[in-house]
Amino acid sequence: MSFTRALTRRLNGFYSVAPLTVITIAAVVAVGLALLTTLLALSQPWMGIDFDRSYDGAGLRVLKVQDYSSAKGKLASGDIINAVITPAHEQVTLSALTLEEDPDRLSTYAQYNDFFAHQQKVFEAINTPNVTIILLDGRTVQFNATPFPTLRALSLDFWWLIFFGGASLLLGVSAWSMRPHDAVTRVLAISGVGFMVGAYSCAIYASRELMLPAQLFITLAAANHLGIMLFAYAAVLFFWYYPHQFGNIPAAWVYVLGVLTLWLNETLQIFSWPIHAFYAHFLMAYTLLFGLAILQWRKSRGMLVERAALKWLMVTILVSLGATVVLFYVPVILTGSPIASNVLTFGSVFLFYLGLVIGNIRYHQFDMDQWWLRAWQWLMFLLIAMIADALFIYFLHVTQSVSIVLSIGVGIFYLLTRQWFWARLSGSNSQVLSKSLPQWEDTRSLQQQGISSEVQWDQQIMRIFNPIKLSKLSEPCTQTTFGADANILNVPSLDGLHTIEVFCCEKGKRLFTATDVGLADRFLELMRRSHEAAVSHERGVQEERQRILRDLHDDVAARLLTLLHQTREPEVSNTARNALRGLRDVIDRMGTEEMTLAEVMLDIESASREQLNGIGVLFEWRAENTWPERILNSTIHINLRRIVRESIANALKHAHPETVILKVELIAQELCLCLCHDGKLVEPTQWIAGRGLNNIKTRVAEMGASHKWGIVEGASNKQYCTLTLCVPIS
Repeated sequence: MSFTRALTRRLNGFYSVAPLTVITIAAVVAVGLALLTTLLALSQPWMGIDFDRSYDGAGLRVLKVQDYSSAKGKLASGDIINAVITPAHEQVTLSALTLEEDPDRLSTYAQYNDFFAHQQKVFEAINTPNVTIILLDGRTVQFNATPFPTLRALSLDFWWLIFFGGASLLLGVSAWSMRPHDAVTRVLAISGVGFMVGAYSCAIYASRELMLPAQLFITLAAANHLGIMLFAYAAVLFFWYYPHQFGNIPAAWVYVLGVLTLWLNETLQIFSWPIHAFYAHFLMAYTLLFGLAILQWRKSRGMLVERAALKWLMVTILVSLGATVVLFYVPVILTGSPIASNVLTFGSVFLFYLGLVIGNIRYHQFDMDQWWLRAWQWLMFLLIAMIADALFIYFLHVTQSVSIVLSIGVGIFYLLTRQWFWARLSGSNSQVLSKSLPQWEDTRSLQQQGISSEVQWDQQIMRIFNPIKLSKLSEPCTQTTFGADANILNVPSLDGLHTIEVFCCEKGKRLFTATDVGLADRFLELMRRSHEAAVSHERGVQEERQRILRDLHDDVAARLLTLLHQTREPEVSNTARNALRGLRDVIDRMGTEEMTLAEVMLDIESASREQLNGIGVLFEWRAENTWPERILNSTIHINLRRIVRESIANALKHAHPETVILKVELIAQELCLCLCHDGKLVEPTQWIAGRGLNNIKTRVAEMGASHKWGIVEGASNKQYCTLTLCVPIS
């Protein structure tokens, strides 16, 4: 029990490491292992001969002899090497099998073992001071084999596999570093580790010139088997957990024990699969993967967002791994030779990780948002710095081993120094913010007019901690606490009814501390005081507004109404009626902040009918019977009503129309009104703008709208004057 508790404490401590630190460690590991892989590849015997891998006749055909090879001048393009002589004077015949890129393609354990025995004999023949080869024409040639002279002697396939393996490790570990307790991200991390092990080990033997010592070759092949199994069955486990876990069985333990069983079986050669000793179970894994994907699809029925993300993942995983099955495993099982090379196969699998990046940006999978881009910007700088320094040292003609060590060392030191310097210059921390608390003014939040206090609180949290994201949880919260780990801080909302989950402080550069907890609580207290002050201020404004409205209604409106009933002069009566109507608009505007679109349309229609009632003008209202649930503020409401009223008044005064038509429709995010009338029409370009037209222009500008006057031809060649008004609404 004490051992278990100690292990648990160590794991929890590792989970508390900042994400950027984890990614940095992963990058160092990937680069370090890539360096060791490169040194191991460079240490193997090298003859400087390129062989024609498409040749399937007897022996091996020379394609090219490198300029710095000791065989230069002794062998030429087109020569066919039939055999090599071992130090024990044994003649070892060479064939296309000697150049086999991957021994896993051999279908039985017997062929597999014979291949390594053959490789060992060829290695013994080549790894001698004087290599003796026999050509197909009977000639004997001797030359010296040396270690690989330069990095350029390694094939392009080698570097592609190193890239695929290192990048996959970083992507998988990056996902896990942000959500270390999430089973899905753990699976991604394990798959990344496995893929790197498989790619790095394959890089050595797939890009070999001719042979490797048998024991090293067997070890690399076993490592490749384990890595690819870890990746392949992690993909199966991925669909067990994502997006909904199937059952409560210990799937992770089944995965671990299953992979170890398969790997030990292949390594110890206990049981041979009936179709192919090495690849048959991968077809079974892909079938299982496909089945789980279908079940997850059915389980997410009715969940549109999850289905969209799952669709992307299914396409990415099933296509990338499906291409591997179709282009590599199936052709090897059926014919003994794949359609795609090892590099293309690893590249197609790497699309799985690229799909995770793109899918996360598009669908916010695993709740990690844009951290991929930020983390990879940092890592790309590491890569660029290393390449630049490596090239710089290389062109100074430093020796090979010194060049590799110094280029990598300078690149890492340069980046770490830059990060340290940048953090000291631009990284504000909790201590600095804590010292600035006395200078905080309670009225600061009130300076942001039109923004709610809850939104201001969210903005303050973003400024204080600079997190990757904020999430609103429904659980009530009374004080700031840590979340599942030190990457998460749970902060109360202003009303305490919700929890604000703050994810990754300083974009993942550091963990939250007890100082951050106290800092958040102090800022919360200040924000609540500011909120209370804002509420009190708004309450006072509303009370004063109601007092003014009562005075206008009880005093000014009553006086105008009395004047309207007592006067016998039509001009005075009209002026009083218009003044009373305008006062009613002011009272409505001050008393009602918002109305629905349907209510505004009903008000405009009734006001227009009232204005034209009893004067012999036909009014047509053309609009929808039902309106969507849109809210309009009082400014738009009053301005629309007054523009329509003023336009109708101008038509009655100048055109004496018989018909007035008001057409209203909602197009996308714009409310469009078209007022038409007949009568005595004059081109709008000839109008002399008075107070009415100028008022219309002012009200249009106040709403941020657009308007246009014109004359159009209607039915029976009848002309109409039109005012088209388009108002943007949200």
